[in-house]
Amino acid sequence: MKIEFPNDLPKYLQDIRRTNETPENLKTCEPFQLECLRFLSIAEKHKDTAVDLYNNAENSVIREECAIRGEVLHRGYYHPSPIIDIVIGRCDRGNLLKRITKRSKITFKYGFDESGRLVVIKSYSELPNQSKEVIIHNENTVLGISIGDDGTIDYLCEEVYENGKLIELTRASYFNHSNKISDLHKEKYLYDSFGLKTTDMYMYSPDILLLQHIQFNFTHDEEGYLSKYNCVEFNSKNVNTSSANDYWYDVYDKRKI
Repeated sequence: MKIEFPNDLPKYLQDIRRTNETPENLKTCEPFQLECLRFLSIAEKHKDTAVDLYNNAENSVIREECAIRGEVLHRGYYHPSPIIDIVIGRCDRGNLLKRITKRSKITFKYGFDESGRLVVIKSYSELPNQSKEVIIHNENTVLGISIGDDGTIDYLCEEVYENGKLIELTRASYFNHSNKISDLHKEKYLYDSFGLKTTDMYMYSPDILLLQHIQFNFTHDEEGYLSKYNCVEFNSKNVNTSSANDYWYDVYDKRKI
């Protein structure tokens, strides 16, 4: 496929893109460029109805939970990635509140429907990249649409499940004014008999054709909890470039995946 050159990039980003416009890198980026186009079509499909979808879902809420902290992460406590707060520093999920007082500094409010499904999230954070979100549940996928104060879509988040296990998570940033996907974050999960074996994390910037790929490998203790992990970085040729891939980090959160 042909990847068009954006005409609104500042010169320094144009220079980076030209460096990355090698046939080899274009081929590597092509699946992620197609993903950007797919998420762009999802945004275009829902951009005029996102607020109505949120309001309808909010009307179905029969139970709410509140959380403190966690504002660095999308959805906070209920961020769909099972590992992001383990492998990335300072990504605290926060805590759910058992009791709300006047002193409680609520950052997220979660709404659940009669089936116990999370359907809406409202952020009370002062950070500009947080917003309210509606969750659309399908047979094997869950789509989150984050909506800004002006009613436009900010982010799309898609979870894909197979036999009840999360196998893929993708989050795309959407620029409404220019109608494009500005960046893509994808995680793919592989399991074995012990649980989660590997997570491949991809960060793609379509404007400059920059793709970053890190693989996290996990071990489990005798009780089945995550025990240790290491990370392997790949370059655009999918070659291991990490000099520290033999170092194993401890997993301090007690988590079964």
